[in-house]
Parts: sequence; structure tokens; C-alpha cells
Amino acid sequence: MDLNQDYIIIGAIILIILFLMFYIPFGLWFAATISGVKISVFQLILMKVRKSPIQEIVKGLIVSEKGGLNLNREELEAFRLTGGNIQNVVNGMVAAKKAGLKLSFKNAAKADSQGIDILKAVKDKFEKQQEKEIKFE
Repeated sequence: MDLNQDYIIIGAIILIILFLMFYIPFGLWFAATISGVKISVFQLILMKVRKSPIQEIVKGLIVSEKGGLNLNREELEAFRLTGGNIQNVVNGMVAAKKAGLKLSFKNAAKADSQGIDILKAVKDKFEKQQEKEIKFE
């Protein structure tokens, strides 16, 4: 009888571990942590419960962290749940910062909702600035 109970306990433990490995995105949490993004496993679980696109949001957080932006999970998650394109906004904001242009999250989100390719718009604006500087030299 004890042998059967041991098998049941071992089986239950294995099922719990498999469930946790499937349900909790440890890989994303680890990648985010290594990249300097402060996000907890519990926050990732709650995002999964809310059916948020976890991978897209975490990648956006990583890119924004590496690009020196101060974006947080809540605003990216809310923006994505309203149909926004995180990659367009984050990449555009990083490019704007590198080009020395000011672009707030609010303005970037507004541009995204209008269907504007923010990265292309930033490049175009930067090129126009460069042309003006060349003409005056």
C-alpha cells in the first residue's frame, strides 16, 4: 500500500512541476532580469491570467531598458491591450532618443494609433535636421 501512495505522490509532484513549467514563463522572467528589467514572476502570472501578450510586453521592456527609456510594464500592457503596437512605439522612442529628439510615450502611442510608422518618421525628421545643418555650414 505504501508503494502505491509513493507513486501517487511522485506523480502528483511531477504533474505540479509540469504545470508550473508550462504556466509560469520562467524563461522570459530570466531574460528580463538579466537585461535589467524589474519584473516579478507573480506579475508575469497575472499578465498571463489577464491574457496579455507577455512575450511582446517583456521584449518591449527589454528594448526600452537597453535604449535608456523609462517605460513601465503597466503602460505597455495597457497600451497593448488597447490594440497598440509595442514594437513600433518602443523602437521609435529609442530611435528618437538616439537622434536627440523628444518623443513621449503618450505622443508615440497617439502616432501609433494613427497608423504612423514611428521609426520611419523619426528617421525622416532626423535626416531633415541633418540637411538643414549642412545647408548652414
